[in-house]
Amino acid sequence: MSTDSSGLALAPRPTPGPVPAWAFPAGTEGAVPGGGPATLRCDLPGRRLAAVRLVLNAGAGREPEGLDGVATLAARALLEGTEPGGGTALTAAFERLGASLYASADLTALRIALDVPVTRLGAALELFSSVVREPALADSDVRRLVRERLEEIAQEDADPGSRAMRELRAVMFPAEARAARPTGGTPASVEALGGAAVRDFYGSAVPAEATAVVAGDLSGVDATAALNAALEGWTVSADVLRTPDAVPPTSGPRIVVVDRPGSVQTYLSIGHGVPNRAHADWPLLTVVSHVLGGGLTSRLNSVLREEKGYTYGVRAGLLRLRHCGLFITQGAVHTEVTADAVADALAELRGVVSRGIGDEECGASVRALADRAPAEYETARSVAAELADAAANHLGADYPRRYLEAVRAATPDEVARAYAEHVDPEKLTVIAVGDAGQIVEPLRNLGYAPVTVSATEAPAEDG
Repeated sequence: MSTDSSGLALAPRPTPGPVPAWAFPAGTEGAVPGGGPATLRCDLPGRRLAAVRLVLNAGAGREPEGLDGVATLAARALLEGTEPGGGTALTAAFERLGASLYASADLTALRIALDVPVTRLGAALELFSSVVREPALADSDVRRLVRERLEEIAQEDADPGSRAMRELRAVMFPAEARAARPTGGTPASVEALGGAAVRDFYGSAVPAEATAVVAGDLSGVDATAALNAALEGWTVSADVLRTPDAVPPTSGPRIVVVDRPGSVQTYLSIGHGVPNRAHADWPLLTVVSHVLGGGLTSRLNSVLREEKGYTYGVRAGLLRLRHCGLFITQGAVHTEVTADAVADALAELRGVVSRGIGDEECGASVRALADRAPAEYETARSVAAELADAAANHLGADYPRRYLEAVRAATPDEVARAYAEHVDPEKLTVIAVGDAGQIVEPLRNLGYAPVTVSATEAPAEDG
């Protein structure tokens, strides 16, 4: 005990103890009877909004030959409801329950998402069931969605970041690999799609290969019975989709310039293939990505942004595909310093191999990745989405927990070892979307790799 100036006895100041490591919520696995989807129920006390995520093994990677983009159109057509032109009525029906319905497709899966107050979960799942089992996928709706998708592609083409990512995939994967082509299709492939192709594709999705996740405060709610009632007896109605390809990315070095005449900036995307998330080194590669480009104090930003003033910011991270991953560094730089920025970026990417990883920067990155997890997965939506993604990639329901544990256990030596083993700084692919007339020769003078120029873009309008 101690006393203050008035002589009052004061209790000792409490000393805070260590903060316990946060664990990703666990779920209870099951399956819809009769060959229906696998299920995963995750009880989150206090989360009064329930999140349902149905993941179908029907991503763009399983599209039939010549039908690129049909998975994306199928996802969007589902939101049009069970009768032609019924999208507005369907939205209104869900809104009366305080619910929202979403759908999307990527290379791996077609994902259908439902968010609804827990008290109305049963009623919302009945409506959800009708959409999943009996979608109209009408010709008229598909024709409109085709037009909308074509306009969207034109907008993507005008965005240098989207253009760089598309070119990176096209260059890093062989032409026969689905990953080499835009997930949402090309103008030619999308324009050729009709209602029959969309109906055949969706009808080929096998319910037994799907997973349905429900997360939220499920106390007093028989979520298992509600899921079973919604999905039991759902069957495939067409030929099963083809097996997705698993073509690995090819290595560089190479530099590809996408010409945007008049552009005052160059958008850079630098990539290298890495193993997929099932590999034990994936969490370590996540840490090194954060060390390199995870924030304004990261290595790349310290040089390219703070020291040189080439850019507003550079990011580094991992692109998650089912059969592989891509380590990617990207950001926009001023046109006149394009080659200098590439040279400095290459120096920092080489530096992990030559200098290793410091204790302080490794610890800071581990804390940034692990300590933000409680906030990142605060909602039922985020928990359900992560569990559904793990299911779509056959990683197991406990993968999010195992991943966070591996991140917390990362050491500087192991992080540097994983990077050196999976990323060769002398075999990178560099995509530069900018004014070829100004940047090609300086990039050639770097002597890093041959420089090729891709198809010419329309004149740029960025300011």
